[in-house]
Amino acid sequence: MPNGFLLLLFPVLRGVRGYIRPAQSFPVLFKTSLHVLLLLVFCAATPAARAGNPVLLLDAASGQILRQDGLDQHWYPASLAKLMTLYLTFEALEEGRLTLDSALPVSRQAAAQPAVRLGLRTGATITVAQAIEALATVSSNDVAVVLAEALGGSEARFAEQMTARAQSLGMADTRYRNASGLPDAQQITTARDQAILAWRLLQDFPQRYGLFATRSTRYKGRTLHTHNGMLGRYPGVDGLKTGFTCAAGYNIAVSARRDNRRLIAVVLGANSRAARDKQVRLLLDEGFAVPVTESGSMAELPPFMQRPELQSVSMQGPIGRSGCERGPVRGELQAHSVWPIESWGLLLGIYPDRAQARRAIAAAKTQLGGALDGGRALLLERDMENGTSWKALLIGYSRDNVGVVCLRMRAKNIDCVAQPPFMLNLPGYAKR
Repeated sequence: MPNGFLLLLFPVLRGVRGYIRPAQSFPVLFKTSLHVLLLLVFCAATPAARAGNPVLLLDAASGQILRQDGLDQHWYPASLAKLMTLYLTFEALEEGRLTLDSALPVSRQAAAQPAVRLGLRTGATITVAQAIEALATVSSNDVAVVLAEALGGSEARFAEQMTARAQSLGMADTRYRNASGLPDAQQITTARDQAILAWRLLQDFPQRYGLFATRSTRYKGRTLHTHNGMLGRYPGVDGLKTGFTCAAGYNIAVSARRDNRRLIAVVLGANSRAARDKQVRLLLDEGFAVPVTESGSMAELPPFMQRPELQSVSMQGPIGRSGCERGPVRGELQAHSVWPIESWGLLLGIYPDRAQARRAIAAAKTQLGGALDGGRALLLERDMENGTSWKALLIGYSRDNVGVVCLRMRAKNIDCVAQPPFMLNLPGYAKR
């Protein structure tokens, strides 16, 4: 299917999502599946990746670039966009427009954001302190929209404020379209710009920077752990943030301090969490091994912010990866099973670990007994920014009987969504 057609389809699907959102009786699982489909359409339509991914390492005191590759290459920020959301929130706190105990309302749009999210419900409230910690620690998309609406009136207007602030900070090649970093073809940045933002967060809000070192947060009895795997695993790392989408790959902006020396490293577009973290470790190892250079006057523009020529960014050019294209590399349904799956399936849910997915399938089998009409269990595994997710499915159905079986499940209070073969064979998943 041509990429142009897929990009045309993306706004259509968003419109469908907006149409069904008010229907509270609509199955939550269907809404979740539509969000996933939106992201997959965007991933399928993204342009091919360049040969290497952008990286930048700098000394925070002197502003000297210690290592760089493609520092001005346009790239999708993914959840690194939330660093600007937090920057503007910190500014609002400093200026008295918000207080830490301010209660922010949760709109329908915020509550409907796709994962990763805190699970906020329409009409509820969350304090600014809770919102900041959730955004910095677990990168909650629903929280990002709550803050955007509180500060900008709407997420669209807040994105305009984000872009304007980026330009004023010297982030000449950054454009924001939302507060979370969810896919948008016009939302772009560079490794240099993300380093500028990380440096400004350190310079402008030293009293709040410690939030980025938070390894876990609690919300309504749940303990949620940070997505930044470098915290506690590399000596001196004390922030900032990670990000992932199919188009962006695995991103990170991180800072580390040793012996009164601070480094900032940015990696965009790594192939996996492990590859991203390895790149960061190598960069930091190299940086801390380099002798300290004397810093120049802070009245001057730091070296890493000095560009040959500042100009308006072009929206053209190769940015991003080709998508989450990973074949069935880990296991099969049975020894003789091969891609593609030709039958219809029933999606029972998407879970953070394999055991929960298995329990969902076992519960469906127990409650329905012989009413499964020959359905076979299937787990589909996929690497996500916040860990591995597992789809729990029953497959082996035809177009004619898949709906009947799903109705039986719903009669037993079991959520299900019919999945055509093409949904079961999307790239990025491995059978188990």
